[in-house]
Amino acid sequence: MDAMTEKEDKKRPLVSFQATSTGPKCPFGNEVVEFELYEGGCVCLSGNSGFGKTTLATYLAGLSTERDLQKLDIRPSIQWDPSISAPGERCGVLFQQTTLIDSLTVAANVCVALEACQHKSPGISSKRERDHKIQKLLETVGLDYARDGPKRPTQLSGGMARRASLALQLAQRKRVIVLDEPFAGLDRTSAASVASELVHLRLTHGTSLLLISHEPDLAALVMDKKCTQNNATVTLLPPPHRQSSNIANGSGNKNDDNMAAPNLFGINAWHRFAEQLADYVMWSIPLIGLTFIACGLAISMLSADILQRIDVTEPVIEIVDKEVKPLLKLITGQESNAMTMMMVKMKVRSMLNTVLPDAKANLFAIGMAKLFVLEIGPLLTALLLCGRIGGSYAGKVATMQATSQNKLLQTLGINPQLWTFMPSLAAALIASPLLTVMGTTIALWLGGIVGPNYGIGSLESYTRYVQTAVFPTLRLRGVETWQQDGDWFFLSLNNTGNVWTNVLDMLDLRCTWSDSYVDALVEVATWPPFFLLLKSTLFIMVILVVAEAAARLRPNLTPRDVPNVITSSVVIASLLVIIADWGFSQLWLLRK
Repeated sequence: MDAMTEKEDKKRPLVSFQATSTGPKCPFGNEVVEFELYEGGCVCLSGNSGFGKTTLATYLAGLSTERDLQKLDIRPSIQWDPSISAPGERCGVLFQQTTLIDSLTVAANVCVALEACQHKSPGISSKRERDHKIQKLLETVGLDYARDGPKRPTQLSGGMARRASLALQLAQRKRVIVLDEPFAGLDRTSAASVASELVHLRLTHGTSLLLISHEPDLAALVMDKKCTQNNATVTLLPPPHRQSSNIANGSGNKNDDNMAAPNLFGINAWHRFAEQLADYVMWSIPLIGLTFIACGLAISMLSADILQRIDVTEPVIEIVDKEVKPLLKLITGQESNAMTMMMVKMKVRSMLNTVLPDAKANLFAIGMAKLFVLEIGPLLTALLLCGRIGGSYAGKVATMQATSQNKLLQTLGINPQLWTFMPSLAAALIASPLLTVMGTTIALWLGGIVGPNYGIGSLESYTRYVQTAVFPTLRLRGVETWQQDGDWFFLSLNNTGNVWTNVLDMLDLRCTWSDSYVDALVEVATWPPFFLLLKSTLFIMVILVVAEAAARLRPNLTPRDVPNVITSSVVIASLLVIIADWGFSQLWLLRK
């Protein structure tokens, strides 16, 4: 009974496809294009370029939607065998331009495909088994594990790259593979070898092929009627449209089990997170450091020079002469003599000489602290990172779009956004506050060196005033109570009746001057250290989201569009950061 059922299943098509022309924009002239793919079978779509072969194949692979075809006046219909329930098991694609994830080695590409479908690949429970599976897959398509596995996609020839792409589809056990011009760019020998591997794949794995090729002699090799069955050719008639992608495979090679395993770094999110974090921090440190050195020196020198030039002694003496002399006459009833006025002026000068240096030092330190912690530090860092991180990320995603790497991730059942955006965002959320704190610290440190050289206070007084300005007391009732009675909580443990009262006092988050929790929220949000971290975090989120949108909103990017994506990302992110900074300024004005 089971044998009969299995026999009937083999007679049943894996997929039935039908595309009906509904209007003048349809790229083919047939009223209906229809075919069925059986296990181990092959259907060849023939016809001139622009007749819609790639359009139909892309829809079968799930890389375009029914709405996309309806825009071309095509009404599609697909019926998959009910036994193929999982979409990821149905159809794979070999893109014509040799699409592999170029940041990974060939072996790592295959590993990603394997791990993305572990539910379909039982038995991969250890590193050794995984490496053996990768080796077997590469050898199945004619690649050498030791020689070709460690290579990057850019180091492969056209035929080798097609074979590597085919290994990814084999790793996922795709029931149908779309081949769009698999022999394009290959010499006759390599093309014949790829055709031979495809026949072997049909016979040994039962994989069905949807073949698009303008080389009928090579297509005939794949559809070898002497040793294969269920072959069919469907010809698309005029009028024209355009085609795009695909790839193929090879022969076979043996390998030594003792060979060192190829590098698989980058196959999981932690690898990509660590790589991005190192990139964002290490390459940004010189940029941020030198910028804040220049900015810190310029602002501290300008501020110190202005304060040094300010001398209020003579204006104050003039005021004393003008206001105090009549006052003394009013009090004593007689005109103040020269000796009296000289002594008064000496006293005033002495007081000014005592007060002014400390006041200038205090003003200089508070100005530097407020300026860099609240405004310049986060804003300047964010504007620099618009190019350093935002531009870098936009360029990376745009390149993946232009080379169909994101489409490849889709066919492997991997979310492209999760592959790139989430590790990059996590790395940026760590890197941005670190770089902001680093730059701000450099600028404030330089202020402590420049100020005393201009006669504005000392390094000790500058440090003390900066600490007071950067870390003021949080004006919350619980915090104030804790600071006023440092040991009250521990002492109250001996008096259990007061414990809960004291705990509630400590947890009172209202402001000291208001019962409003809105005022308390503003107080916490505008506390200088938190304000700096909040700004740097929000700014980098804006930068990454803009870069992601700029690169991903255009699914059919070409390599020439990549620079435009980077430019638009940097400019738009910079403008939004400036607007967000204005919003933070309004928040600061709410502080009482």
